[in-house]
Amino acid sequence: MTTAKAVTLITSGIIGILVLILGIGLITGYNTLVTLDEDISGKYSQIENRLQERHDKIGQIVQSVNGLQEHAETIYTQITQARAAYAAAVASGDTEAMIEADALEAIALTNLLVVVEDNPLITANAGYYALIDEISSMESALSVARRDYNQAVQSYNTSVRRFPRVLYASLLGFERNLSYWKMNDGADEVPVIDFGN
Repeated sequence: MTTAKAVTLITSGIIGILVLILGIGLITGYNTLVTLDEDISGKYSQIENRLQERHDKIGQIVQSVNGLQEHAETIYTQITQARAAYAAAVASGDTEAMIEADALEAIALTNLLVVVEDNPLITANAGYYALIDEISSMESALSVARRDYNQAVQSYNTSVRRFPRVLYASLLGFERNLSYWKMNDGADEVPVIDFGN
């Protein structure tokens, strides 16, 4: 065998091994990004489920406490607007709108609970206490779903920014920075309701 043939054979072997390594790396990187992306989708659907549950439960609460005083109209208006925003966000599939609707429903629910707790005729009802417990559990589950979603987004964002996956992500069209689920400003503040007492 001549030296030229040996060099060509060695060079071809090295190029073949490099192509094989790059191919395996590309396949592994792609599959990892798909897994992380699907994890986010699954966690997002859990948030949607919890939001729908809360959305439905708010309607039940409104029906069970329809004896509120003059401030009831304001609360009903907030709830109606929040539910309309939620329905519009679900119909459009817009994540940012879902986040805003989530915050509006949380504020409306908090305001309603404050009003109901200050009304002894409503809070004396045993069904009310069962409903409050159910709402508390539901809000806790929603909080966990948001946290899980944000952890999945963090894993994805971290993975997609690391080398060499940043190259795979760009090459294969994966988003480079997904948004976290966050509450709107002021959504975590407890409202103050003054009944003039």
